Amino acid sequence: MTQTFNKRSVMKTKIAILRLKRHKWKEFIAEQEASGSSVPAYCLQRGINEKTFYNWRKRLGCAKEPKPKRFIQIKTMENGPGKILRIQTPSGYRLEVTAGIEKGHVQSILEVLAGLG
Repeated sequence: MTQTFNKRSVMKTKIAILRLKRHKWKEFIAEQEASGSSVPAYCLQRGINEKTFYNWRKRLGCAKEPKPKRFIQIKTMENGPGKILRIQTPSGYRLEVTAGIEKGHVQSILEVLAGLG
């Protein structure tokens, strides 16, 4: 037996599937936020592609607002021939660099650390 599909029924089916997907992704996003785990950890645990998660979160308008930048503690210490900068981020990472390091290098390192937690 062959079935014939008209355009209207195919379109209704596609819309129903999209609504179901949207509903399921809203559940995934809410579950991840409530869990307190990071997106990568949540996706790994659930077997979800991380890029797909972020795409659906953006598509549904659930993208988180960027966290406001917080101050970090910086101390200088006299140690031998030069000063050493000791930087501790709010999330607990510590970085010690010589005082002469280029600003761009420190900024790049801090951006990587900020992405870790």
